[in-house]
Amino acid sequence: MYCFHIIFSRCLLICCLAGMLAPAAAAGEWGTLTGQFIYTGQAPQPEKLDISRDEAICGKFSDLIVEQSLLTGKNGGLQNVFIYLRESSLEDSQIHPEYLKLPETVTIQNKGCIFQPHVAGLWVNRQKLLAENKDLCAHGFQVKAYRNTSLNQVLPPGEKMTHQFEYGEKLPLRMSCSIHPWQEGWLVALNHPYFDTSDETGRFKIENLPVGAWEFQLWQEKAGYLAARPEWKRGRIKLKIRPGENDLGVIKVSPSVFADK
Repeated sequence: MYCFHIIFSRCLLICCLAGMLAPAAAAGEWGTLTGQFIYTGQAPQPEKLDISRDEAICGKFSDLIVEQSLLTGKNGGLQNVFIYLRESSLEDSQIHPEYLKLPETVTIQNKGCIFQPHVAGLWVNRQKLLAENKDLCAHGFQVKAYRNTSLNQVLPPGEKMTHQFEYGEKLPLRMSCSIHPWQEGWLVALNHPYFDTSDETGRFKIENLPVGAWEFQLWQEKAGYLAARPEWKRGRIKLKIRPGENDLGVIKVSPSVFADK
């Protein structure tokens, strides 16, 4: 009986230790991808756009109503570059549990007679699009889709609408306003949460990616497919994500990428 208790105790200890080690092993199955896009040319000055409708209201926001297709920060950081995983059929086990805490809606506002934010992303079937008009004039909210039903709805002042996408899209979708022709924005709708857009410093970060060999897509409003490096044909990057940090470093983007675009 005494021997039995010793064997049982040792087995119990081994099981407990295995349970303690399991989270650490699971944590090693995820990696984070980072990098920074730097525009190597002279920083372009955003051009003011023609305010041709509702001038009494929209004219108050003339400093905001500028060309946003090529925005850079103080140190040349290239803003609003989409980077996202091209895989559309990830298994549930390949989605990190932290992503289940994402908000249920992604909000796009008509505010200051522009779209705010100018670019955004959402996880199809997990997140809904919420469009709302914060201005004192009506706006038309349009989204030109490829696989999903396109949107075209007028939003009076203070009104909002929600929309659930059914399918992931391979490319960002153009948002526009049927009333104010200068309004433009971009929305990426994917079947997974592994995407990001570069901030005003050009930096991006996609956390908790499943380790393994993956292909990523780069897309930027003015360039389209962003082939920042010669080997990145059509803006596609093949990477092996390893546990922990995976840093692409500084990604220099030449003005030639945007020539004739």
